[in-house]
Amino acid sequence: MKKVTLFTGYIIEEDLIYRDQEAVSKLEQLIEDCDVYEVLSQLNGSFRYIINSEKSTWFGVDHFGGYSLFYQTNPSLNILIDPNKSSQLINIDDENLCTLLASGFCYGENTIFKNIFECLPGFTYTYDKQENKLEKQEWFRIDLNSEKKRSISELADLLKALIPKNLPKSYLALTGGIDSRLILSLFRNSGVAFESLTYGTANNPDVEPAQTIAKMSNLNHHLFMLDDLDLSQFFQNKELEEFFSVGFLGRSLPFECDWVISNLIKETTSWLTTGFTSFWLRAPYQDYLPLTNNASLTQKIFNTHCQQTLISSAKFKDILYANIAESMSHYQPNHYDSNYDRWNIENRQHKYIINTSNNYRYNNIEVFMPLFDRRFMSFLNNTQREQRLEQKIYMEAIISHIFVGKDAFLKEIPSTNPKFNNQIKQLKPNSNNWKARLLSLDKNNLNRLLRMPKNPMYEIIQSVLMQSPEYLSLTIEEAFPNIKKTISLLYDLKLTNSANHLKWLKKKKVIQLNLLGIEIIGFLVDKSQLFTGVMK
Repeated sequence: MKKVTLFTGYIIEEDLIYRDQEAVSKLEQLIEDCDVYEVLSQLNGSFRYIINSEKSTWFGVDHFGGYSLFYQTNPSLNILIDPNKSSQLINIDDENLCTLLASGFCYGENTIFKNIFECLPGFTYTYDKQENKLEKQEWFRIDLNSEKKRSISELADLLKALIPKNLPKSYLALTGGIDSRLILSLFRNSGVAFESLTYGTANNPDVEPAQTIAKMSNLNHHLFMLDDLDLSQFFQNKELEEFFSVGFLGRSLPFECDWVISNLIKETTSWLTTGFTSFWLRAPYQDYLPLTNNASLTQKIFNTHCQQTLISSAKFKDILYANIAESMSHYQPNHYDSNYDRWNIENRQHKYIINTSNNYRYNNIEVFMPLFDRRFMSFLNNTQREQRLEQKIYMEAIISHIFVGKDAFLKEIPSTNPKFNNQIKQLKPNSNNWKARLLSLDKNNLNRLLRMPKNPMYEIIQSVLMQSPEYLSLTIEEAFPNIKKTISLLYDLKLTNSANHLKWLKKKKVIQLNLLGIEIIGFLVDKSQLFTGVMK
């Protein structure tokens, strides 16, 4: 008999959403007389699960990584919901710690802990209890190489079906972008109950259009200006420990703005709906130009996600290159552009989602992400590139079929997405020859487009933690006086590459590095949370 021993999240089936015990009952009903892998290969939602029988254990997460689940296999299978709280975390992997310092997250299944791995999205992990053998089977793959031309009206109909009929009352995270105003329109036409919220700083371009949209929609709108808040109240003592525990999980850095907002709204709602889709939906022209072999793909990922390591040692760079290549080891050969999208979804995008969601889930707020619905992702997965590039078919479906009638005003308010504004104004001519358009980009423009913008929210928490508004002009050693202690401890732990990197960087200016990684490691060292037992 098969039994669901853990299920967290929600399942969507036939326009209804199931959560908690309802989801468990639904899943047990589905697997009762069926193969577990076959059931999971059709499942839609955001979840993690453990299913047990007398002979086998099945475990994993959903198709896009809305939840995290960890495991270790030495000496036998041990599934970890929160590896930070495990008493067995006493061995740190030096190379993975280097990766975390460089990009903010570990690649593939890796965490910074030796022999502890994170389940990849879209895989079922099956453990044979009798043979002590673990296998994994892939049931959802990002493979954006379709030549199929899709109908705009078909996509519009799919978008209209993304909101479950029984969705509980929710806060909609409303920004100045296209995704959240799409969900706003879907909410308004589905009849579900919701309010909206926007947060940011005085320089945040989302605030003004979001307020305008909320006013024209007659919404009960909540605006949180982080400039006006005493942020230190959210990052003191116990709160700070909880924040790092929620977001860190041994494989990525936490997100501070969502921690603040989740604490502000935790008494008023149990559901938050967000429209963020970020990288997987973007499909910009310039991202595919240099991808002609494994070397160009690895270089592209390195340049995009490890920019600060350009001032680092050659050995440090070699470690990052090797980790990137290892994380792509199970990918299809010769699908370099598709593999780039897939790498971003499994790595950066997946960790971004988790770090956003965990802050809210810690405060018992479920995060609903309709634009990661499996039906929508599968549709784009089977749409020709010419239609997907620069969100062409997505924008066309929204403009011509969603933002109409009483929602037509949503396309009249300028967006923070210039592609949307250009398409509305018809300033950008359509072209089916996307390769020619790629090649028309001059080198300087291409380099500019490839640079990753700095997250302005990091500056807020860094200034709070370090109590230094002028920290950007300081050296790392000046801004973070405990770095010597951190380096010394890393050497004691035989984490030589990470220690050497920090030692080499300490004289550099803060502005040259994402300092949040050093802050977190230093904090954990001070609190003896991460390294408990290692030095005994």
